[in-house]
Order: sequence, then structure tokens, then C-alpha cells
Amino acid sequence: MKVVHFIINPIAGKGQIPKELENVANYFPKNKYQVDVKISRYPGHAILLTKQSEKDGADIIVACGGDGTINEVASCLVNKEIALAIVPIGSGNGLAASLKIPRNVHKAISIIKNQPIQTIDVATVNGKPFLSNMGIGFDAMVISNFNKSKKRKFMAYFKAVLKALKHHRNTEPLKVEMNGVIMKTSPFMFFVSNSQVMGYDLSLTRMASMKDGLLDVVVIDAITKGEMLFLGILLVLRATTFFKKIKYFKVRELKIEFEAHKNKYFMQADGELQTVENGQLEVSLQANGLKVVAPY
Repeated sequence: MKVVHFIINPIAGKGQIPKELENVANYFPKNKYQVDVKISRYPGHAILLTKQSEKDGADIIVACGGDGTINEVASCLVNKEIALAIVPIGSGNGLAASLKIPRNVHKAISIIKNQPIQTIDVATVNGKPFLSNMGIGFDAMVISNFNKSKKRKFMAYFKAVLKALKHHRNTEPLKVEMNGVIMKTSPFMFFVSNSQVMGYDLSLTRMASMKDGLLDVVVIDAITKGEMLFLGILLVLRATTFFKKIKYFKVRELKIEFEAHKNKYFMQADGELQTVENGQLEVSLQANGLKVVAPY
């Protein structure tokens, strides 16, 4: 009998559990599955619930939420035999989109029952896992603005982008070491991705793969307000390759250092704002580090 544990974040689902998940055990034949449901109530709670599910003998742990909830669950499953499954009920749902998991709850649950388990790469920044992407600069400011909003809809995200455009300043000088080369930049955005989609079907790295053992790095140097607007239009049109100031790299690992050496900097990882200690970041990739149930 297969043991499946659901960890549901109702905050991601507009503050309440979606009706389709209220009696989720009914989707699974009782002679084949043992289903348990747990509710995540606060940031970090999904980590504790995942660890408990591991002790309880779960074979599959289903993260029901957005990229932040999925990150909390997945971070506990790296290099474990337990597989991650996803029911995307968050706002952006970038990771689910990259793994070809639909937003429809019924279809996502069907994947859990019918798709084989496979493995994907897992990235880490300063030792903390992230599955989708991390970034410094503009995208971190967008996440900061978005977190201040009480709503988790696309319009709230759009307003966060507009506010970031209005107040954004290029990132302080960075020293970056990757592929044996040291480069210096004061970027509009420094973005590292393990997946194709950021969220809301927006992407700077549609060529990325979660199975190639490489990270996709995007560096956009200082740009004007007009260029920011042009980039935004190209992003929506899926035509960012026409933006000449984007530089793309593929790496296995990289080191980033803020040259001003202030006490506090910010970055985002899987849509969650984090503090950068000591102004230094080490990013690396572990190939095949996580088991997932997905059609990807």
C-alpha cells in the first residue's frame, strides 16, 4: 500500500482550502493508498509537517500551495527516497508550470496516481535548496512589494512590478565568479534559474532544463526606464531574446560577492525574500537530487 501525505497551505488558496481538496482521500482507492492530510498554518510550518510525514512512513508528500510551500516541503526531501508531488494552488505557480503540472486540482491529483517517479536537479544558495530560481535586484524588489500586498492575484503582482519600476535602482556592484571567469556588474537584474517558468507563465529562461545538471544565469546590466518597459513587453510576448542587453550563461556553480560589504542585502529564492549574510552567495547544483511525481 502506498502512503500519500498532503500538506495544504490554505493561505496560498485565498485563505481557505479549495473545495476539491476538502475530501482529497476520496480520490484514492482505499485498498491501494493510505492518505493523510495536514494543514500548514504559518511560514516554516510545512517543514515541520514534512519531517513528521517522513517519520510516519510517507512514500509521497504532496505540497499543495505556491512555490514557497513547495520549497519548504522539497527542501526536506533532497536525497531522500520520498517523492514530491504538487497540487498548485498558489499565485504564480512557476515550478508547477515548469514540471507540466496543471492548475486544475483534479488533473494534478490524477498525475499523482498515474505518473511514474523521476528525478530532477536541485539548486542551493548558501546551502539552502531552491527548485525554480533565485535573483538579486529587480525581481527581489518585486517580491518584496508583492509580499506587502494582502492579495495573491496577478493584479497584485502587476502592481508590485510597477512599484519596483518606479523606485528601482541598479544593484550595487557585484563580483561574480563562474566558469573560471570573474566578472563585475551593477545589474538591473541578476537571475539564476533551474526551471523554465518564473510564475504567471512568464520566463527569462524557457531554454532551461531541470535535468541537464546546469543552471541558467541571466545578467541584465543597468538599463533605462524605457528599456525596462520594452523588456516587460518582450517578456509578455515571450520574445526576450530580442533584448540585446541580456547575457545568458550556463554554469554548474557560481560565487557572488557584494563589493560594498554592507551588513544586509536581499535576494529572492523560489519567490521568498531572504537576507544575504555577509554579502556573499554561493550557488551550486546537485544533479538528480530530488524525486518528483510529474509528467515533465
